[in-house]
Amino acid sequence: MNHLFIRILFTTCFIGCVLSCSKDNNARDTDVPQSVINIDMCKDSYDGLYRDHHASFVILKEDDETMFMDIDKVRFFNGNYYILDRSSARKLVSFTSDGSPMGSYGRQGNGPGEYVFPWDMDVDSTGVYVLDTNNRKVIRYSHDGTFISESKLKFLADAFKRLRNGNFIFNIAPDGKASPSLCITDPSGHIQTSFCYYEDGYVGGCTTNNVLRETSDGILYYRSPLDTLIKMDKNGNVTGRIIFDFMEKGISQIAKKDFLAFRRNEEDKSYLRLVDTPFPLSGSLLIGLVEDESSQYTIICDPVNNMCGSRKFTSNSSVYDIIEPLTSVGDSVVVSLMNEELAHRCRDYATLPDSIKDSLKSGARVLVLNTLN
Repeated sequence: MNHLFIRILFTTCFIGCVLSCSKDNNARDTDVPQSVINIDMCKDSYDGLYRDHHASFVILKEDDETMFMDIDKVRFFNGNYYILDRSSARKLVSFTSDGSPMGSYGRQGNGPGEYVFPWDMDVDSTGVYVLDTNNRKVIRYSHDGTFISESKLKFLADAFKRLRNGNFIFNIAPDGKASPSLCITDPSGHIQTSFCYYEDGYVGGCTTNNVLRETSDGILYYRSPLDTLIKMDKNGNVTGRIIFDFMEKGISQIAKKDFLAFRRNEEDKSYLRLVDTPFPLSGSLLIGLVEDESSQYTIICDPVNNMCGSRKFTSNSSVYDIIEPLTSVGDSVVVSLMNEELAHRCRDYATLPDSIKDSLKSGARVLVLNTLN
């Protein structure tokens, strides 16, 4: 597939099988701005979205404490990288800005400060937080890894963020009933308000990375294969929505309710979907990762100026490209990951500095920092 077609709609109305916010006293989306912008993207480039970019590299110098299998989520805070492992080990480790090992957080178990399945993490000035989905609790550590406290939850959540006011926002896992997808709790985990309800019958089944993603001015919420991104401020108040319409390449409405059943029935697999929550860059740009059954695309779009583009990962890709955006540093630096297997698939592997090639050959992972100009 050479072209990716995507239309992004900014609107206050959900269409088809997407989330609807409650209209009772718990509703948090009043006075959301109304506007509609259509963007068609059909060229394999980012031309016009930014003038140029340059890449730098951070070699992750893992030791026995910070060794991990694969990256699931990355947070950059106060000059350090916090990495949640997506493998069965499911551990959280951190590195300094130059890639030196800094710390690890907790360990597997059922005791205080221990976790069975840490599905999400968050970092702010008050510490490092881990959501243990299996044990239904949030664990707090100091930045150097010391256990501080934990709070039990009375609901099953798979994503969370700590709000500016000290409360938490959680994404509640769907159960097929018209239950809320988001709730706000106090620091102890007691629900204060719920909003944005799943449609009756929605069971999901499609994994999304970074379901709740923090930005410089708020929080973004997206759950695939639904096509709606919800914009919130730092305290969880809904400020806008974005509908991603993949047109003829979109997933059917039935599949959006029960994605696993859709896959079991061997339905058409040429659909496109966002695999994680897009995140903003400088100005109005959004960057994200889209895939179908056989291909992966990095997309960058500027809804305000009605511009967007995509880049498909192929053997002609460059090691200096933004191959799989993970997070950002500030509003102009995109962080992605490189290992030796990925680097060797790129056309210009030989142009990498010797120090980077030697590190990759030794099994090290390298963060690629693309600075957009």
